Amino acid sequence: RVFTRLPLVKMIYSSIKDLIGAFVGDKKGFNMPVLVSISPESKIHVIGFVTKKNLENIGLSDMVAVYLPQSYNFAGNLIIVPKEQIRPLDVDSSDLMAFIVSGGITSR
Repeated sequence: RVFTRLPLVKMIYSSIKDLIGAFVGDKKGFNMPVLVSISPESKIHVIGFVTKKNLENIGLSDMVAVYLPQSYNFAGNLIIVPKEQIRPLDVDSSDLMAFIVSGGITSR
């Protein structure tokens, strides 16, 4: 644990630890799947997971944090969108993540 005293190493370590915990820990972070409207005028949507509902600590009280996983990759993008632009999806989070990561090929 000596390496966690280094600021950069600590940041990377805690980020990876939090990401793993989001899938398997008590504080699962990918349990609220949503459909995000890219813009109010657009009919284009993306599938993601709300990771934080309250962003008051960064001055964005009317916004939510949504993680957008990428297909065939263990990467993704975090976007901040108005709460009105998301619609909760009534699907199992694990099934939806498998669907996204497989590029839409896997369906359980």
